[in-house]
Amino acid sequence: MARPDHASAAEIQTYLSGMEYPASKQQLAEHAEQQGATLGVRTVIDALPDDEYSDAAAVSRAVGAVE
Repeated sequence: MARPDHASAAEIQTYLSGMEYPASKQQLAEHAEQQGATLGVRTVIDALPDDEYSDAAAVSRAVGAVE
């Protein structure tokens, strides 16, 4: 059963569509929020390291590390 407080890297990328990189964790969170991100997406982004992400693949790698 899916947890409402968790999201996959693929789901997170849906809410980061159109994101301009490089981007900080805060910018990722703001963009996802503007796109109507679910609780799970917001929770996972909040758990990411406070880094600058060079591209979508870097975000996906970071998501995989916090899962």
